[in-house]
Amino acid sequence: MDKFGLEALLPLIKQDDTELSKKYNHAMTIGTDLSSMLHSLGIPRDNQRYRILDTFQSPWAETSRSEVEPRFFTPESFKNIPNVLQSKVTPPVFNSIENDQQRVTLFQDETLFYLFYKHPGTVIQELTYLELRKRNWRYHKTLKAWLTKDPMVEPLVSGDGLSERGSYIFFDPQRWEKCQREFVLFYNAIM
Repeated sequence: MDKFGLEALLPLIKQDDTELSKKYNHAMTIGTDLSSMLHSLGIPRDNQRYRILDTFQSPWAETSRSEVEPRFFTPESFKNIPNVLQSKVTPPVFNSIENDQQRVTLFQDETLFYLFYKHPGTVIQELTYLELRKRNWRYHKTLKAWLTKDPMVEPLVSGDGLSERGSYIFFDPQRWEKCQREFVLFYNAIM
């Protein structure tokens, strides 16, 4: 058995009575079971509905709950538009190209990005793609991100006419925000 592989970790996780598990301190290798603190919190052990991780803020005492939990909000473009959001049980339905195309034009850019990334390979993704193109956003195939020219700075076209250098606004899908940066854009990399 490879002593540094996953098979060597199995006896430690199972807490077998082998020499390997006796050699190492279990608390140091697999951590501390937080459910053992349930009794001190006044929560019965047999309460299946209560999960300790729902209230566990952070392992660091100096981190507040507001720093750990992300803040969510409903985009303004979803509010005050009839039949965009039905009940909480039923998600929005996109089933009529004419109606959907009209609704898509009312959405903010962030909502369009959400629909684009959330519904790959569907008609709604295509409709959001077309609407973002109308708004001068371009999809970068390699970066898999949307970008648009900074309206205040005119880019410099290269001598061969295959690229341009300038200031662009990118939509970062990982951080879900728009950010500006200098960039060399090759025309064949965008859609």
